[in-house]
Amino acid sequence: MKKEIPLAITFISGFLLVLALFIPHKPFGNLEEIFNDWYIIVSGFTMLLGIDSLLEYNFKKIRRKEKDAPYSLILILSFFLTLIWGVTEIVRTPEHNPFSPTSTFSKYFYNSIFMPLQSTMFAILSFFIASAAYRAFRAKEFNSALLLVSAVIVMLGRIPLGQGAAPYVITVIFLIFAWYFYAESVGITETGTKLLYILVAVAFIALIYPIGWVYLKQHIPSFADWVMNVPQMAGKRGIMIGIALGGIAMSIRIILGIERTYMK
Repeated sequence: MKKEIPLAITFISGFLLVLALFIPHKPFGNLEEIFNDWYIIVSGFTMLLGIDSLLEYNFKKIRRKEKDAPYSLILILSFFLTLIWGVTEIVRTPEHNPFSPTSTFSKYFYNSIFMPLQSTMFAILSFFIASAAYRAFRAKEFNSALLLVSAVIVMLGRIPLGQGAAPYVITVIFLIFAWYFYAESVGITETGTKLLYILVAVAFIALIYPIGWVYLKQHIPSFADWVMNVPQMAGKRGIMIGIALGGIAMSIRIILGIERTYMK
């Protein structure tokens, strides 16, 4: 019965929510609102369980004197300081909620603790993003080169000085591609293929002025918008559709009791 009862609750809840979606009339029409209320109640209890688990885990790390025990001590002290502060404010001024966004407690906590910590975290995160961008934009393959070119076009089209710098950047990129194809042609012995590589290198050099200094200098912002609105949006929507289909498939598996990992 330990498995059958949760599976039955999951099946009935999921089946009723599907009915409420397709039959927006009583008694099914307000089921979604009722289930949302129950979800909020259950979420409150799960938060208590999560706090208990978090404190127990960090207390154990302090007792075992692990390497990062000082961080656990800071977490526990911060938790109880926030809790005691909030309860004290409730006792002193019961007409004011100390945890509301407009209360003095929340403002002090947000401006003096949360914002500096968030700024520090994002400042450190920028170095990791720069490192990841360097690894992702290395043009070792065609896909990486395509990603690099798209990223350069979007950045040039979105930053204030991008339109003025676009011709110089495009010149450097085309010269790199021209040098790449010329260097590849040196090691090729077949005359036709070697001539093709040399022609491609010459084409890159010939296209520097019409593309970099005439077209993109004037249209780089609109071209960046096209990259964001057409290829980027198409890929984004494809990913979102895939996520939605995966969510539907997983929901059906959970409702039918095929997927049971949430019970472990």
